[in-house]
Amino acid sequence: MKRPHLRIALALYGLGLWIFGLLAGPRLAARPPNEFVAQAEAWLAGRLDIAPQLASYLDLAEFGGRHFVPYPPTAAALYTPLVALFGRGVYHGVLHLLLAAAVLPLFYLTLARYLDETGHSQSEKLWLASLLAFGTPIAALGAVSSVYFTGQIAAVLFTCLYLLAAYRGQHPGWAGLALGAAFMARGATLLGFPVILAEIWRTERRLTGRAQQALLHFGLALGLVLLLAAWYNWARFGQPAEFGYQYLDWRVDPTFVRWGLFDAVYLERNLHALLTSLPVLLPIFPYVAFNPEGMSLLLTTPVLLLLPTLRGWTLTAKAALLSTGLILLPALVYANTGFSQYGYRYAADFLPYLILAMALAGLRVRSWPVKTLILFGAAVSLWGAWLAGWHPFDAELARLIQERALLRYR
Repeated sequence: MKRPHLRIALALYGLGLWIFGLLAGPRLAARPPNEFVAQAEAWLAGRLDIAPQLASYLDLAEFGGRHFVPYPPTAAALYTPLVALFGRGVYHGVLHLLLAAAVLPLFYLTLARYLDETGHSQSEKLWLASLLAFGTPIAALGAVSSVYFTGQIAAVLFTCLYLLAAYRGQHPGWAGLALGAAFMARGATLLGFPVILAEIWRTERRLTGRAQQALLHFGLALGLVLLLAAWYNWARFGQPAEFGYQYLDWRVDPTFVRWGLFDAVYLERNLHALLTSLPVLLPIFPYVAFNPEGMSLLLTTPVLLLLPTLRGWTLTAKAALLSTGLILLPALVYANTGFSQYGYRYAADFLPYLILAMALAGLRVRSWPVKTLILFGAAVSLWGAWLAGWHPFDAELARLIQERALLRYR
């Protein structure tokens, strides 16, 4: 990696700290019980289950008379060093901020590596990196340190690290570890594997010994993480493929009992949340509110409307687009739209791939129409992020939204 890129990335991290810190506002000082902090504390005490005195304050899975955090553990692992230093009372909003601020520089480094071959200018790389961090639902994820949002931020970070390591198949072992870590933050991100396959193929052009070695290193590294995940599940719930969601309290919801967590019956409302859900107009502040079930990605990130116009589909661009589709598919048949959220938050799992695919396929940020689409998306997404930090959903806002919107999930 070129030294100027690293200096820019460091400056972008400072910018991310400042912007996400402003958006988070009072959330930075809050210290309510947090699942990832509790999990880190449990590990440091040599146990997998959560201390009983915390169980009533957290969203936990009960199994065998003990309580466990069912959410993927990558974020808890990232929190562990600072929990070891500061204990249970650590400001987890600050820990979340330290992670969220890294989205901007890591995606910039990803773009700098891939787009050095395409003729994109430094300015274009900065526009596209800012698009991911501030012009998508990731902006709101960065402002709130909930267990759901932090897990998604961790997945975005490791997705960027995976893409960095996958470039030209140069670091397949690190790519496998990074993709595994993303999987242990958000399960669907495992389906981003086509990118490294494309990168190895475009570098070698045939199945050479070097290509076989790269595939072996990638597979071994990823397999090691998957084995760790299987052991972690078995140690808690007695089955390697059981993550614990079925032991959460909401498992008794009649909808889930009837249809399960994944079923085609959920497709219609998930497509609505992804593509057609609109903001809610209110007679009092904030006047324009986000539908908590989700809001169209075409409003939060309208530059995606340019996707059908692109014509330069290279092998890696096609692989990144395929990864986008594979990662999106489970979300479309999932029982929850992402409620409650500011935008369609499940898009965070695939947006690094989709934006990279569009850039490789010919998306240029040189004309003001393209820049206007990015700026409009940033305005919408940052409005949602500011609301998330300073004016989150509460009972009164939920009542007003319910009076003025047809909610499909609640």
